[in-house]
Amino acid sequence: MILKVEHTTLFEYDSPIYETATEVRLHPAENGMSGQHCVNFNLQLNPDASVFEYTDFYGNKVHHFNILQSHKRVQIVATSVVETAPASIITSNENEIFLMDFSGESRYVHFDPEIRSFSEPFRGMTDRYQQSIEICRHINTVFRYEPGVTDVHSTSAVVMALGRGVCQDFAHIMIAVCRNLGLPARYVSGYLFGGGSTPEGHDEASHAWCEVYCGPEKGWTGFDPTHNTLLVDERYIKIGSGRDYADVPPVRGTYKGSADEKLSVSVRVSSLEYSPAQ
Repeated sequence: MILKVEHTTLFEYDSPIYETATEVRLHPAENGMSGQHCVNFNLQLNPDASVFEYTDFYGNKVHHFNILQSHKRVQIVATSVVETAPASIITSNENEIFLMDFSGESRYVHFDPEIRSFSEPFRGMTDRYQQSIEICRHINTVFRYEPGVTDVHSTSAVVMALGRGVCQDFAHIMIAVCRNLGLPARYVSGYLFGGGSTPEGHDEASHAWCEVYCGPEKGWTGFDPTHNTLLVDERYIKIGSGRDYADVPPVRGTYKGSADEKLSVSVRVSSLEYSPAQ
C-alpha cells in the first residue's frame, strides 16, 4: 500500500512563552526487511525554526528544534508518504543483551500482582508465536475500549485496575504480560489506515501496538490487542519503538513561561493508490 499521513500538532498558550525546546518523533521507520519504506517526509514549523535530527538508542529518527523568541503558539505539521507491504515472517537473531531492555519493568510497564495473575493461564506454552497470539486475543476480549479514563502517563497497573483504556494502555498490558512470561516485547507508535485506530472506527491522534520477539525463526512480530484482527499488517505505519510510551512520544518539549498550554492534534491517513469507481 502507498499511504499518506498528515499529522498536525498545535500548542496554544494564554500568554507569551519563550525558549521552546522540542523533540519530534514523527518520521516513519525505514525498515526494508519488513517492507516499510518512507518515500517522502516533510516537517513544517510555525514559527519557523532550524530543524536538526539524530537517531536515538533504539534506532528511531528524532527531529528537534528551539524557538528562542517570544510566541503564543507552535504548530508542527508532519507529512509523510509511506509504502507498506503485507506482514511477513522475518528471521532475526537478536543480541541477548539488547533484548534485556525489553524483558523487564519500565516506566509504564510493571510486574504487579494483578499482572502476574493475569499471565498465569499462558505460562508453560512453548510456542512463543502462539503464546503471543493467545495473550493478544485475551486482552482484546476482556478489556473495554474507552477513551478518557486514562492518560498518557497511566501505567499498566492503573489499566489493570480499570479494565478499560485505549490502544496505548492495551499495548502496555500486553508488554507487561509478555515480559512477565519471559517474552521480550517492545512498544510501537504509529498509525493505522482504514477506519481509524479505535474499534468503533473513530480517528485518534496516533495508534500504538507492540512487537514480541518470538525467537530467531519469526523474529519481531507485531501484535495489536486493540483490534480483533490481532496481527499487524500493511495497514499499519510504524514510527518508532522502545521500552514503552516514554521512549517514543510523538512530541515532547519544554518552555519558559507561566502560561497555560492547550494541545490540539489532528491526523489524516489516506491511500494514494488508484481505486477504480464502483
